[in-house]
Amino acid sequence: MNKTRKILYSLLLLAVFASTMILPKSYADELHAAVSYSASDIDGLRLGYRWTDAWQPLPASWLAAIGSPRVHYEAAINSWKNTQESSERINALTFSPVLQWRLTDWKQPLYLEAGIGVSLFDEQQLAGRELSISFQFEDRIGLSWEYNQESKARVSLGYSHYSQADLAKPNDGLDLWVLSWHVPL
Repeated sequence: MNKTRKILYSLLLLAVFASTMILPKSYADELHAAVSYSASDIDGLRLGYRWTDAWQPLPASWLAAIGSPRVHYEAAINSWKNTQESSERINALTFSPVLQWRLTDWKQPLYLEAGIGVSLFDEQQLAGRELSISFQFEDRIGLSWEYNQESKARVSLGYSHYSQADLAKPNDGLDLWVLSWHVPL
């Protein structure tokens, strides 16, 4: 990784975590940890921070037209390794708006979550997958279950796809299944 990219990556990481200390608690209220798996010999870990009850960029009427989801913002650090060659690793910072629809009226509800965000990778190749550039999009969809009504803790199972939308060739992308544990602060 060249020196400029290392500096930019470090500054972005610092900005993400500094913002968790600066924003009022009502705007920064959930941590999550996740493990990920890919059939392409890739396993990983993710640590993230979710802002709920944050600024809503879309008019309420637009959100109502798609089922009135809650809008959250999430920043995370990802680290993936090649399971065949453990010294081969990619790290990424991500930021994504996440839409969350409540699917059930149970005391322990089930949610559908979806989002499209951006990522900055520190390398462009992993397990034979060529990404070409450091900038990637993060697309995701998943189900989340709030198993504890008092704490609002949740577990979720989702699918994530990372690619750069053919901004450069080749664009092999990464596809991962993700199991997460979410803990409100």
